[in-house]
Amino acid sequence: MKKHIPNCITLLNLLCGSCACILAMWQQYYPAFLFILAAAVFDFLDGFFARLLKAYSETGKQLDSLCDLVSFGLAPSLMLFNWYLNSGPEYTAFAYIALLIVLFAALRLARFNVDTRQSVDFIGLPVPACAMIAAPLAAYGQVCSAHGTSSVLLSLLNSAWFIPVLAAVLALLMISGIPMFSMKHKKLSFRECPRETIFLICWVLLFVLVLPLCSIGKETGLGFIYSIFPLGMFFGFTIYILINLAAIGSHKSE
Repeated sequence: MKKHIPNCITLLNLLCGSCACILAMWQQYYPAFLFILAAAVFDFLDGFFARLLKAYSETGKQLDSLCDLVSFGLAPSLMLFNWYLNSGPEYTAFAYIALLIVLFAALRLARFNVDTRQSVDFIGLPVPACAMIAAPLAAYGQVCSAHGTSSVLLSLLNSAWFIPVLAAVLALLMISGIPMFSMKHKKLSFRECPRETIFLICWVLLFVLVLPLCSIGKETGLGFIYSIFPLGMFFGFTIYILINLAAIGSHKSE
């Protein structure tokens, strides 16, 4: 019985991703974003319980990638696609460029399953990290629209070029050969894991010092946290990419 527990948790990931896809097509971007977050939690838990119960299987490995493709590839693609289609740019055909995310996510996940070099760290942008950049943008846009608030990021979202360019960049990063860290290391120290340490410090500073300055409407307390949370996820994982890009030189010298 216990060998089926990780797969059941993986299927909850798929369920959340499927709900996110439906909500994205209904233009309910914030709830879709929350379902993607829930899918990420289940994606973590299935691996945790697989290790805890020693319930590894090839079926579980393949199932995990199939579910990730829906939750972290298709769902954010549909969010950006539908946002672009309904935000008003004249060239609506460019909305289909957002689907590059799901296409290249499929390629990355297929490569990941047969690449033995990625047991600890990653090569290329992980698909869940890509989703945590794309999905929060649409959620943040919905928050701004609901409050009638303008911002630089909202203006970019509503432009004719930003979403197509972002989707193309994220797609290429997923299949790139850029080494990117994971948080799987058992010991976290600056000497052994400098990128991970810098990332955590930047994440804390972002939420403690920067985001409190980003006021949306007249929200306070939990409402304020709810409204700026997508912004924090977007900038947090953008920082993740920048740290890995900055470390490319050090990898070449090793």
